Amino acid sequence: MIRYVSAPQQEALWWIQQRSSEKDLYNLTWRMSVGSLDVPALDRAWQAVVDRYEVLRTALVYQDGAVWQDIHAQVAVALNVMKWPQEAQDAVSPGHDLLDEVAKHIHKTPFDLGKAPLARLSLVTVGEFSELLLTAHHAVLDGWSMRQVVRDLAEVYHAELAQPGSANIVDPPVQFAEYAVRARKAVSDGSWQEGTDYWVRTLSGVESATVMPDRVRPQHVPGTPGAVVRHSLSSKASDGVAALTDRGGMTPFACYLAAMYTVLGLGGVRGRLAVGVGVANRFSERDAACVGYLTNVVIATGELLAGDTLDDVVGRARDDFWGSLPHQQVPFSLVHSAMSVEDRNRLGATPSVLLTYHGKIGSGVLLGERETELKASPNTSAVNHITLGVFEEPEATVIEAGYDTSLFDETTVRTLLADLEQVLEAGVRAEVPISTLRVRSHTTTNLATQTDVVNKVQTSSIAEKEAGLGGSVRDIWCEMLRLPQAEMESDFFAVGGHSLQVFVLFAKVQEVAGRQIDMMDWLDTPTLGKLIQLTEQSVAIDQPIVHSVLLRQGEQDEPHLHLIHPAGGADQATYKDLANALPEGWRVTMSPDGDQETLEGMADHHRENLGAGRMPDVIGGWSLGGLIGYVMAIRMRDSGATPPLLLLIDPPAPDGSSATEAHRELDSFIYTILRAVDAPALIPTELLLSPGDTEHGLSVLGALVNAAGSSMSIDVLRERFDAIRRHWTAVGEYVSDEPVDVPSVLVAAELPEEAVAHWRSLLGPGMALVEVDADHYAAVKDPFAARIAEAVVALLKGRVG
Repeated sequence: MIRYVSAPQQEALWWIQQRSSEKDLYNLTWRMSVGSLDVPALDRAWQAVVDRYEVLRTALVYQDGAVWQDIHAQVAVALNVMKWPQEAQDAVSPGHDLLDEVAKHIHKTPFDLGKAPLARLSLVTVGEFSELLLTAHHAVLDGWSMRQVVRDLAEVYHAELAQPGSANIVDPPVQFAEYAVRARKAVSDGSWQEGTDYWVRTLSGVESATVMPDRVRPQHVPGTPGAVVRHSLSSKASDGVAALTDRGGMTPFACYLAAMYTVLGLGGVRGRLAVGVGVANRFSERDAACVGYLTNVVIATGELLAGDTLDDVVGRARDDFWGSLPHQQVPFSLVHSAMSVEDRNRLGATPSVLLTYHGKIGSGVLLGERETELKASPNTSAVNHITLGVFEEPEATVIEAGYDTSLFDETTVRTLLADLEQVLEAGVRAEVPISTLRVRSHTTTNLATQTDVVNKVQTSSIAEKEAGLGGSVRDIWCEMLRLPQAEMESDFFAVGGHSLQVFVLFAKVQEVAGRQIDMMDWLDTPTLGKLIQLTEQSVAIDQPIVHSVLLRQGEQDEPHLHLIHPAGGADQATYKDLANALPEGWRVTMSPDGDQETLEGMADHHRENLGAGRMPDVIGGWSLGGLIGYVMAIRMRDSGATPPLLLLIDPPAPDGSSATEAHRELDSFIYTILRAVDAPALIPTELLLSPGDTEHGLSVLGALVNAAGSSMSIDVLRERFDAIRRHWTAVGEYVSDEPVDVPSVLVAAELPEEAVAHWRSLLGPGMALVEVDADHYAAVKDPFAARIAEAVVALLKGRVG
């Protein structure tokens, strides 16, 4: 590993990402439609390309007050492969597309900047449709470099396809580290001082222009949720661009920049306005051959003058931009830091609107038997208010608009695109007066003042928190959901809550209230108001089980069933059917998961949660829950207590046979979750991920859960994966042949015969076997829950009798 200085642009991105709430903020994904590809050949080609370019083997680390590039001599990479049959698309919820969901979540998977590589390649297939996704952090690749990487990948792929191992990857003429060293030297020796001074003078007094937002938000750290829309320009607009370029001898880029000036000016901005422009920043053959992050943001300034024609605006845009060309290599971060405080505040840390002309950069690379076709960006984060990318595609010119969804509605962005199209269409006529054009967009330059005003109004309108128990419940609700406030009718799941939080929510509310609340009653209407109502109406029982969550109130002195969560924790529906199937009056409770690493530790945790009151009549659970119930019985007996009856629903036998191999943990988890959300059709027929890339796998799983109509954030899936891995490890390490003389019900769904025999040897003649014709995940659901309930009632009656 060799350490080099980072380029100024890289360091700026590193710092912004540390402050950003969206860690995929600078992920760059090319989503390409491709034909059938040979996976082994593509895998070897990807490794060869990574071997060629140092920047693909680079990590960014912070040390001694600076950001450095750590370049590794070798980094093993693997092609990520995901495949589903066409039936999977047929199984997704209405309004969802499986390829879209997978692409979005692959893109969202953040990179750890301190670990190489900061790029990944994924091949996703659904039925006859395949897509190749190249995702990289912007700190190592820009759009220019992405094109070169795809071209190299195609070249090596064809060589590998013809003869495996025959690809000859020569060193590139220049590595990115050379550019970084040169850039740092330009900063230290003053080579960029003249350019910095130019920009400081040029941008003095200029404000960043933007579209009037549909709503405002407080200024905060960069990185907000975003979305992307694509707009194909009409043939009339393309004709207008061609006419303007012919008359003025200019590039299409000047036309698009002038159209943006025109819309912003006609929409309400007066005087000089600023628009960010992404430039390739390659002014020599060596720079053109450099793969890395050379792209720079420059601030183009424009103004509509009295009597202007569209040709006038285009001409000035061309001249002004060309006039800045000698200084475009100066990184925007250096320019911004050199400006006065007033000018920095007017301009902002990033331009509000950014325009980049990509040309034909993203399509037309022959890969396999067909050329690549660039599809819509799966980006879901916003750096700027609005980011416009212009792509010249075979059928039409496409403008891709990414926007900040906390500021804009989609209709507002589409109105902007329609206005740009209308201005460009006017270009077919020479000397069109700007005053004759009309736009529907409303534009502005100063959002800070408006934000302050609205914030004051919002703050003054927030009601005071309710006092007493209801206020405490509201506080817990808002804390768990990370909400500043909540309405009484807000639905727990609609505002971002997930099933695994339900038990924690109830445990916290019960702890504050000193009472138990019926969860099953709340689940029918899972609102804040209903939770407060149930909390205030509940009556403390004589011997409350403080740490257990009440699933069903039941009646005092009636039978009590205490359940234990399965591997990974339970959700709100795990035992719902079983609780409902029990006779009226039965009390059902459940204790949440802890953080214990062994089954003995887990058993003691759940024993403590039972409290010091009356012992439940029956304990147990489904899967891991049943096994923990067995261990609890052993621990109770060894301490001199009499264990209650046991209910074991399809539990793994304590013989070590359930150990999950480390490299298969993620596959098993994906299978488990998709079965749990009743989406078996979305289980991939092929899933090959880079070794150790758990985050990528969880992102794919998140896409599938969303496509199934459910919702689990990556944080939730990560928490659940950590829990289920801890549980699986504990099960794999636990072996017991110790019998317990406790009457029990063993429910067998997918238990092998040897597992049933092992349980029979442990539970003895008092074990009642209930065989159900269900898979493991359906065993605890209706109609099988009714049979289990009957068996438990019969067991209890037999013991009482």
